[in-house]
Amino acid sequence: MPNPVGRYVYWSERLVREVIDDNGIQLDSRLKPSLKLGVGGSGVDLAGRDREKTTFEIAEKLKRKLRRSIVSDFDISASLQLVQGASWVEVAEFQRWGYPRHRLGQRTAVIHARSLTRRGQRVDLCLFGGLKNLRGYTVPEDDPVHGWTSSSAPAIEELVASRGAVLRGGTDDAYSLDEEELAVDTLKVALSQGIYRHPDDHLGRPETRAFTVMGFDATEYVALIYKDVKLTPGRWDFQNEQEMLGTTRILIGAPLWLRTTNPGSIRTYLGSNRVELPATARPITRQTLFQPGQQNDGQVSG
Repeated sequence: MPNPVGRYVYWSERLVREVIDDNGIQLDSRLKPSLKLGVGGSGVDLAGRDREKTTFEIAEKLKRKLRRSIVSDFDISASLQLVQGASWVEVAEFQRWGYPRHRLGQRTAVIHARSLTRRGQRVDLCLFGGLKNLRGYTVPEDDPVHGWTSSSAPAIEELVASRGAVLRGGTDDAYSLDEEELAVDTLKVALSQGIYRHPDDHLGRPETRAFTVMGFDATEYVALIYKDVKLTPGRWDFQNEQEMLGTTRILIGAPLWLRTTNPGSIRTYLGSNRVELPATARPITRQTLFQPGQQNDGQVSG
């Protein structure tokens, strides 16, 4: 059988180069020997490389160089910093409110991936990066529908822009969230941002949510993790939030790349592919979206 044809759907040139530089990685020999003949005889000369490495070569070499640092076993208890995995992923445009101290300087994607560990634990990844890093896709400025956005968006934006720095102070209630609360709110954004009817009507239907961009089978992702949050057993009851049910660990960070060897799995939710739910569908309510009552997570907009 022929080898599958791979495709990088998302590639962050800036972050990849940053990881290379920060870890002193030399992807290629700066010099290569070549035979030089001259009047005085022969000798070995040193010449620069004659070609650039491909994206695939860079990714593979980077993984080899960092093989002792990249974690794919999410059962380990140590805090994760650089991870690798495979999952179905959903991509949406993160809706910012625009007034935190640390701001993201570009239109931002929020990417959700889910992993089930060998011990049966559910781990959710919420990855943030520039929309411009999607290869081959241009996301329109305006979405044809509008839906729920989280009141925790400013705190989430600061968390991502500051790469996990501890946030204190501010005038918005979102800043009073502890680490677990903010991680849970971040996951809710990744799973539910843009809904405008009853959550059950959107369940498993990302094409009905505002701001979603695409979904595909990521046969490989590599990501930097800014926050690794393990939820306290017994603290969270997601019985009435099916999208959240079973999650035990939430990883917040940024993807270096997302690659697929199954391009046929790509589903886009833009333009005519967006599905609007009929007005007769059950309306969204705070009581049905946010359970239990201890969490004050957001509001309906649009």
